[in-house]
Amino acid sequence: MANKKLVISEYTGVTPQNIDRTLLYSEQPVILKNFASDWTLVHHGKKSLLKAMDYLRKKFDGNSVNACYLHNDHQGRVFYNKDLSGFNFDPVQLPLNDVLAQLIDQISKPHPDTIYVGSTSIKHYFPELLEEITIDTMPDDALTNIWMGNQTNISAHYDVAQNLACSVVGRRRFTLFPPEQIDNLYIGPIDLAPGGQPISLADLTNPDFERYPKLKHAFNASQVVELEVGDALIIPSMWWHQVEALAPFNVLINYWFTSGLGHLGQPSNALMHGILSLRDLPKVQKDAWKKLFDHYVFNDEYSNFEHIQPSAQGVLRSPLNEITARKLRAQIQNQLRR
Repeated sequence: MANKKLVISEYTGVTPQNIDRTLLYSEQPVILKNFASDWTLVHHGKKSLLKAMDYLRKKFDGNSVNACYLHNDHQGRVFYNKDLSGFNFDPVQLPLNDVLAQLIDQISKPHPDTIYVGSTSIKHYFPELLEEITIDTMPDDALTNIWMGNQTNISAHYDVAQNLACSVVGRRRFTLFPPEQIDNLYIGPIDLAPGGQPISLADLTNPDFERYPKLKHAFNASQVVELEVGDALIIPSMWWHQVEALAPFNVLINYWFTSGLGHLGQPSNALMHGILSLRDLPKVQKDAWKKLFDHYVFNDEYSNFEHIQPSAQGVLRSPLNEITARKLRAQIQNQLRR
């Protein structure tokens, strides 16, 4: 069956003051045109990159930021080294002033080196800026981060949390893939990745279809979105996305938030436990465990448990409340100590 081409909805007139919470939790990507156009940083960025930098300097409240440097041979692609034993960039900690000064120095070069400041907490490093970018319906425990640098290419990856990404200085290009395209994206190591999450080993900007033939199927189900200054994009949980920063200086602000069931823990822990305890079993046993997982985990109807009176269902009752989740976690930890 051919993959269906992804179609992304686009909204105008949605602002941080009027966005509906149900839209924040969209299960499909959504473009929000001019969503952040009233933010002061956006206004400065539209005037000039230097004004945007000056504004960030005034709002900065920290000693240094984590940055990474790539030689221009890598063309901004934050990636692995040749044998996947490490990465192609040098991580450093520098005062923000030094990072911005080096970014200014690279602007005039025909082949600039890459300077990239990844996910940096606005709450801890730019607290005054946080007050200016409030989204009325955003959950209180959302993580708000800033990303900045010159031209970069961040390989396709997923986020467990829902993601609202706002392009506030420069332009960003997102290439989006539904979660089911994982088999066609040639995902790299799960226990060593540049940003923590597994990434595609294929260069989606310059695809090598001879080396990665299934990539064609992924592209057939993908969509490319370019955000202008002030635009935003809602990226649903678990959707793969490559992110390219296109201007000599780019700033993105994003919000990561979940369904409010944080007491349930990280699904990635279950995945790693599965690799440890299930993957290498004989096939007949794996098939049996798959049936158990379908029965207890992936069956959304919960009709499998109707024959058990509610007071006796224990951990089978859904959703788990926080007390039951704590008990289950303690039980698991005790078993791991044996």
